[in-house]
Amino acid sequence: MGGGGGCCIGNFPCPKCGLIQKIKDFFCSDSCCVGDRIVQEEKKDTSNLESIVRLQKALDEYRSDAQSRSEKLENAVIKHSRKHLDAFIDELRKYNQIKYGRRKLNINISNIERENRKTEDKIHGFIVKRVIKRVSMDDDECDEILRMDKGDAKKEKFNAFYRKVLKEAVGELSKELKDGMEEQTDRVCDTIQRRIDSIVDVCERKTEEFEKIRQVKESDEAAVEQEQLRLSHFVAMCEYGLDLLD
Repeated sequence: MGGGGGCCIGNFPCPKCGLIQKIKDFFCSDSCCVGDRIVQEEKKDTSNLESIVRLQKALDEYRSDAQSRSEKLENAVIKHSRKHLDAFIDELRKYNQIKYGRRKLNINISNIERENRKTEDKIHGFIVKRVIKRVSMDDDECDEILRMDKGDAKKEKFNAFYRKVLKEAVGELSKELKDGMEEQTDRVCDTIQRRIDSIVDVCERKTEEFEKIRQVKESDEAAVEQEQLRLSHFVAMCEYGLDLLD
């Protein structure tokens, strides 16, 4: 055994010394201590928090700007659409007043107007929803722009991104409106065609009736004429007989 106040036995470390060393290794290293480590972690957390706040602030600004611009575009599209749809209704009203075979088309304009209002409802919010969905930190392209330093390069990058997203949204809306208008136009054309076919049928029936009446009249006139000839011949024979008696 070792002598005196030694804490080790031969070449074996003392359990107590080993424990102390482990504690030192845990809390300290060659370059820093636990206090420095805590400070560094706090700085890192603070930096991350500031970065998140900065990104969120930039996102809010871009999203507000994108929403404002998209709403203005939607209102312009609605105004343009309403102008053409109202012109379409006015044309239908004119055709409704024209008589075909003395009968009007009588198309239900109110139903078409209701469909037009539905078209406006479809436009409202269509572009905004799709743009705002992309202006998000969940979108990789947008997130990359948000992390850029402030400046003209960042602004131009976002404007290019917005134009790209807007083009996609407008493309989807155009397809929706085109399909809807084609469907509505087909319904209106079918309605007009049915009304015209109905009027034509009525006109054809009237024409047939008129032709029958004409034929009967012509037949009656021929019969009357024949009877008149017969009577004239009879009268002539009677006059001839009277002359002989004289």
